[in-house]
Amino acid sequence: MAFKEGWNWIFGSPKWHYFRDGKSLCGRWMTLGNNESAETGNDESKANCKACMKKKLKETENEL
Repeated sequence: MAFKEGWNWIFGSPKWHYFRDGKSLCGRWMTLGNNESAETGNDESKANCKACMKKKLKETENEL
């Protein structure tokens, strides 16, 4: 089963982080599950980790 990519909140974290392949984009968090509850969109929510948002935005800009 493929790991679902997207925003998720994990226990112990004050913010939501963007996970890809089990690791947050900011590099501070990891998860062993398949991230089924991950959400896409809402990339600029105030509840999101600023470092993850910045890296996600940079990736999106590079794709254009």
